[in-house]
Order: sequence, then C-alpha cells, then structure tokens
Amino acid sequence: MPHVHVSRFEARSYELDSYRHLNNGVYVSWFEHARLQYLRSLGFSYDGFADRQQWIVVARTEVDFRVPLHGGDEVDLQTQVVSLGRSSVRFRQVMRRTQDAPDGAPAAEAITVMVFSGKDGRSIPMPADFRAAVGPLPG
Repeated sequence: MPHVHVSRFEARSYELDSYRHLNNGVYVSWFEHARLQYLRSLGFSYDGFADRQQWIVVARTEVDFRVPLHGGDEVDLQTQVVSLGRSSVRFRQVMRRTQDAPDGAPAAEAITVMVFSGKDGRSIPMPADFRAAVGPLPG
C-alpha cells in the first residue's frame, strides 16, 4: 500500500476572498505545504535535496475545486505519490472538510507533477533513495 500523509489546515479570515470563500491561491499554497510535509514524512526536504545539488520542482499542477471552503472550515489533505517516472513524481492530493471526512465529497483535488533537476535546471534521474522510500506503487 502506498504511503499516504494527512495534513490539517483551517481556513483563516485573511485567506478569504470577497465571496467569503477560501481564495483559490490559498488552496495551491496548502497543496504545496502538504507535499513538503509528505517529503518530510519520508525523511526528505527541499534543503536536503539542494545540499546534494538536486532540486525537486513543480512542472505542472491541476486543481479541481469542488466545494467552497469558508472561514473556520478545517480540512484534512491527503497526499500520496501515484506514479514515478525517470525523473518525475506525480502526486495526488485530496482535500476534505473534516466534518465530511473520511468519505465525504472532496472540497478540492490536485494532481501535481514534480521533476528532479540538477544545478543547470535540466532534469536528472530520480535519486535512488527517494524512489526506495516511496516504495512500490499499485499498477
């Protein structure tokens, strides 16, 4: 079974837009922070990769907004890796309001592709220790 990390966030008043919904830019920030927490749960960090002259950078993010979030709403954000390429990692993230979890309708979902790169900005093979830490994936 693939590793799943769960992060928790709460919508704060200053993160809301004029409709009193969580601003869509905040969703992207939460997804980013949850991916970093996922990496840390495996023993990795952005700084640790940089110290090795390796970087993991976002190449693509797709977000589907399903249910608006309002001030005070708490969410659980599940992050997992769904596929590994030569140098790329595909993350799937699902955000649900805690009062709807664990099987309620998602508030938002994201697919993000991150790519390992070297100091020249070109892609490099995924580090073997990262691939091993993620472990086998279904399919």
